[in-house]
Amino acid sequence: MSYEIIYGKQFVKLRRTGEVIPMLLAGSNNCFEVGTYLHRNGRRTRDWSNDRYYNRKGKISEKPDVILKNLDAELRRRIRNRYDKEGKPADIRNHFGYYASIAVGGGHCGDTSWNLYRSQYANGIKNALTVEELAKLGVTLYFHDVSIHEIPNGKPDQVDITSEPQYFVELKKWRAWQAESGKGFWVSFHPLNTDRVLVRLRAPKRKAPREKTRIEQDHFFVLTDGYSSLMKYIRSGYRYSYHKDSGKRFRTEKGAEKYRQQLLKNGRYKADIWKVERIDLPATFLV
Repeated sequence: MSYEIIYGKQFVKLRRTGEVIPMLLAGSNNCFEVGTYLHRNGRRTRDWSNDRYYNRKGKISEKPDVILKNLDAELRRRIRNRYDKEGKPADIRNHFGYYASIAVGGGHCGDTSWNLYRSQYANGIKNALTVEELAKLGVTLYFHDVSIHEIPNGKPDQVDITSEPQYFVELKKWRAWQAESGKGFWVSFHPLNTDRVLVRLRAPKRKAPREKTRIEQDHFFVLTDGYSSLMKYIRSGYRYSYHKDSGKRFRTEKGAEKYRQQLLKNGRYKADIWKVERIDLPATFLV
């Protein structure tokens, strides 16, 4: 079965009109990029494009309340027209992707609930960025034609849009070309590399690593069975050291005991053999 996969979202906020441009990173499940020597098929194709499904009359941008209103109307329509009339409306809500042929992320259609699908738009609206904010991240909008046939003369040049006033200037040019040629046009993101756009969009959301302080002390604590010391637990059991000072180190007795109690709580293999013991040797910790 053919269906659409949504991999990401980044709505664009237009302050002049109070609207947003719904932009989704999506692609078909049965279309693949050119493969390599080792892999017959590459990954599934995807690109950034303007989703106008819930806009009025195919508008590029739309008021947020209109988008959400049309979304909810879509759910009601799916419930009224469900394939199995004996099925419950909850089936549509829990497995919306199955009925709409849509999957969010790497799951299957049936894994995509109505709430998960709707959140792509609700969160997209909430976290929309202006054209200028996108440009600061190195991501720009650009208009392009959608025709695969010969394009009439007069088509506007593709330019990187870095400000909202420029967006409306270019939009006016493309609308005039559309009215004259009868051809359609679309809006997308630069760079063309979809992964590079995702990296730039997500970079500001990453938390900076917390700076750690180096602490020197003349002792530390370990978990020992009286002879050896615990290094770490693995799937098939645990690893240990014959030397007490070579096992997993804890800065405080409280920290070592907390770890021991967690092993007991989780029922780890022979967790009851370990006892906390202080080792009077220099140690360094980053906290």
